[in-house]
Amino acid sequence: MRKFSVHILLLAVAVCSCTSRSLGLEDIGKALQSANPGDTLVVRDGVWTDVDLRWEGRGEAAKPVVVVAEHPGKVVIEGESSLHISGNGLEVSGLLFRNCVAEKGTIVEFRDGDSLAGGCRLTDCVIDSCNPARRDISYSYVHLYGRGNRVDHCAFTGKLNLGVTLIVMLNYDGCDDNRHSIDHNYFGPRPVYGSNGAETIRVGTSQQCLQNSRTLISENLFDRCNGEVEVVSIKSSENTISGNVFYECQGVLALRHGDRNTASGNLFIGHNVRNTGGVRIVGEDQKVLGNTFLSLAGERFFSALALMYGVPNSLPNRYMQVKNTVVENNLFEACRSIEFNTGQDFERTLAPAGTVWKDNKVDPVQTSAEPAYEELLAGRGASWFEVKPAGTGEVEEIVLKDSLYVLEEGMRISRPTVIRAAEGASPEVIFAGRKSQNMITICDGGSLTVRGIRFSGRLTPGRSLAKGIISTDDNMIEPYTLLVEDCCFSDCGESGFVPIRGLKGTFAESVTVRGCSFEALSGDAVNYAAETEDKGRYNADDILIENCSFKRILGIPVQIARNGSDESTAGPYVTVRGCTFDDCCNKVRGSVLRIIGAQVLDISGNTFTGSGRGGYSIRLDDAPWEKISVAGNTFRDSGKTLSNRPL
Repeated sequence: MRKFSVHILLLAVAVCSCTSRSLGLEDIGKALQSANPGDTLVVRDGVWTDVDLRWEGRGEAAKPVVVVAEHPGKVVIEGESSLHISGNGLEVSGLLFRNCVAEKGTIVEFRDGDSLAGGCRLTDCVIDSCNPARRDISYSYVHLYGRGNRVDHCAFTGKLNLGVTLIVMLNYDGCDDNRHSIDHNYFGPRPVYGSNGAETIRVGTSQQCLQNSRTLISENLFDRCNGEVEVVSIKSSENTISGNVFYECQGVLALRHGDRNTASGNLFIGHNVRNTGGVRIVGEDQKVLGNTFLSLAGERFFSALALMYGVPNSLPNRYMQVKNTVVENNLFEACRSIEFNTGQDFERTLAPAGTVWKDNKVDPVQTSAEPAYEELLAGRGASWFEVKPAGTGEVEEIVLKDSLYVLEEGMRISRPTVIRAAEGASPEVIFAGRKSQNMITICDGGSLTVRGIRFSGRLTPGRSLAKGIISTDDNMIEPYTLLVEDCCFSDCGESGFVPIRGLKGTFAESVTVRGCSFEALSGDAVNYAAETEDKGRYNADDILIENCSFKRILGIPVQIARNGSDESTAGPYVTVRGCTFDDCCNKVRGSVLRIIGAQVLDISGNTFTGSGRGGYSIRLDDAPWEKISVAGNTFRDSGKTLSNRPL
């Protein structure tokens, strides 16, 4: 009996040794230095700005030290802020990182300097809209270092800039065989970035492809994660990706580098959205087991299933030969493409070898019922965070009557806006500012529709010449849309003056120019060629120029560029049809249409008269995989077509 009492007493002491304290966020780091395994530190509600949090755990696997928000979502971290988790057995819960900027690379890192995290956990947290001023500044939301860490039931949303959302880092000795778990998270919509480097999850790098990471990625919802072709990029070995939902993602789960990875029990739902894909395979002994692929519209790198051709004697960062892949017990319904020879070209010449295809079902029609979206979301993401459908916001409408409008200051568009002529009117807009500006500048938050306006670039005596007519801002993070219909652009007397253009580091989801006239221009008319580096970047995903007239253009009437041969994106999609070009770009080596790297291009039904005589009417620089159609065009006393392959 006495012995039993001693046990009770010891148990009571053990229970009492676990304390709970309520503190401000700024006091947590110091409090952790004296916290014992099993202690709980409660963070009082509040908003903290510009904080550098360095939290070291001294807990145990069974008794972590817990840092938890007093009320989940009410501890808000903003500004130039970051969190470094290190040590052992630290659990962080309920924090909201909102509108943060990672000054030196990451919002949340599972390390502090060279001190890595082990057995630590980030749970029930949200990182939302943590973006820099420019979309081409790169950083991530989470870097996972160390071993045995878990990121679960979190929501990662609103990422617009370059950089992977969550990376498993293997560049320390203590990071391989890590057995991290990334589970039950919500990865919110991410727009097409227009370049490589916009994955949602990446595990390792090509240089670490032979390392066994053994990371588990399970039960997450990837919701319209469209940044680039690789939604999840596996670049290491012996990882498991299971039970996840890829919902209308314009990309794939890519077993890109490394061997012996397993993709099992995942659900891919495409709803026939462009470029929705499934699993792409490179390397040896990969397994694709028991997955469901529904109504996926992607082809080639975006196929429902794509086995890549390999490069002989490949370097690690290219394409190792596919060997001994097992594809078993999968369901493919209404999927556009299943490929066993993806990427076959002059360099990639090694066919997949030893593929096992067993007990798979392929049906051209989707007959399987799919869960409702709410069901897919249940149990994933932060418990307190409400996933809201994206809205377009209230549209501002500006109606111009039949008159002359003189702009002494350029207009800045930072919300969805329509500028249109009143019915039956033909208003004209000129610039008369004291410093050079664009007449209209699209800024973050803005999308623009312009109808029925005449824009003149003529110089007003004593005032500055406009920089351009419709342009983007210099610093933008958000994608935009532009629609210009039935407008006239004329009398732009400087070569740098462009009526419609997108600047470097900006990105349009769509640009439509329809029924417009361009006349007497010294520079280009439509220019979306600002990304000049060979990195596969471009300025607009969909470009349609239709039923427009171009007359007396010294520059290039239409110039669009995606330089480089990177295959991480599917755009741009470019259509130029039903347009007339009269006396355009007749200078030596000039081009009327100069289009580089459009992955889907349609040039049809256009008429070229007295244009491109010193060079070409149509000048293309395209890659073998690009879908190019040049048909039904008429050339009168004009240059012809130059392409680096037969059309």
